[in-house]
This record gives sequence, structure tokens and C-alpha cells, in this order.
Amino acid sequence: MPRFALALSVLALTIAAPLAQEATPAPAAAPTITVDPNAVVDAMPKQGQLLTGLYATQATIELCNITVAEPGVTAMNAHRRQLETDFHLEGDTAVKAYETVKADVEKAGIDCAEGSVDRQQTDAVIAVYSGT
Repeated sequence: MPRFALALSVLALTIAAPLAQEATPAPAAAPTITVDPNAVVDAMPKQGQLLTGLYATQATIELCNITVAEPGVTAMNAHRRQLETDFHLEGDTAVKAYETVKADVEKAGIDCAEGSVDRQQTDAVIAVYSGT
């Protein structure tokens, strides 16, 4: 009887192994990935958008020689430092980021005339930081 049980066990193992291999699912075909260099990807977090907007506002203030009264200057600078810290922008990296945005503002061509859309938008941001 033990020989019969042993033979049955060996038979079960030799049959089960190929069946198990057949039951294993085949690896999935590699997905097709299409890269569209013209696709618009808006993955910038809100804080990044705020920092970019603040840089653009400060660039407009600088380029148009707009005077900002207290507490607006202090509030803008504090918020800028906070956002830069959030993005680990320090020293030269932060300066380079600001200079890049400033160059984009210059390239876009801002209208510094009193009452222009650019000035109205800048004045609105200044009012927010000044608490008026």
C-alpha cells in the first residue's frame, strides 16, 4: 500500500506541474505609449502657479517702476519667501527662477501705462497684499 500511495503522489506531482504552468497567464503585451510634444500638460501645483504669478507681478512692478507702499512690500516678500521655501528654491536658484519669469514678462511686452490691463492686474495684486 505505501508503494501505491508513493506512486500516486509522484503521478499527481508530474501531472500538476505542467497544468500549473499552463494555468499561468501569459505576460501582458507592452502598452503602446504615444508621446505628443504638443500636448498641454497643466501639472503645476497651485502653489507653483501662485509663485509664478507673484514673480510676474513683482517683475511688472520692477519694469514699470511702480511704487508699492507698506504693508504690501513686506507681505509680498514674505509670501515669496514662503513659496520659494515650499519649492526648495534658495539663493541662486530662486534668483534664476525670478529672472526667468521676468524675462518672459519683458518678452511678452507689458503695457506700463496707467489704466492698462497689465497695470490694472498688477494694482489688483498689490491691493490684495496691502489689504486694501
